[in-house]
Amino acid sequence: MMIDSRNSIFIGNFGGSMEIDGLNPISLQILVKHGNRMWLEPHYFDKTLKPIGNIKTIVPEKPDDPNSLIDACLAFAPKYFQECPSLEEVKQSLKGAEFLDFDIGKEKIPHSFDSKKKGRY
Repeated sequence: MMIDSRNSIFIGNFGGSMEIDGLNPISLQILVKHGNRMWLEPHYFDKTLKPIGNIKTIVPEKPDDPNSLIDACLAFAPKYFQECPSLEEVKQSLKGAEFLDFDIGKEKIPHSFDSKKKGRY
């Protein structure tokens, strides 16, 4: 039997009348789940946020990979990266994608996605 352990990362907007604790309003919750591999899923509080393609799940290259948070933010909330010139290329190459696997499916992830997160746009 596999035990599923869950953690969350909250992504918020700064500013506005709701910002009493420095976190509100929260736009996106990234659920970090563990089984035989670690994976991330979005939970949207801001219904205007949409993922690239239809991405619902990301598997990092390794557990607790330092790139997993930026990968998740790019995939689940590209709205926050609109000023990046390569975003449209990334969106086109992942059009219709539902799953990103940086572990055993890394060859299916476009080079433009990797370059973008490393700041080479």
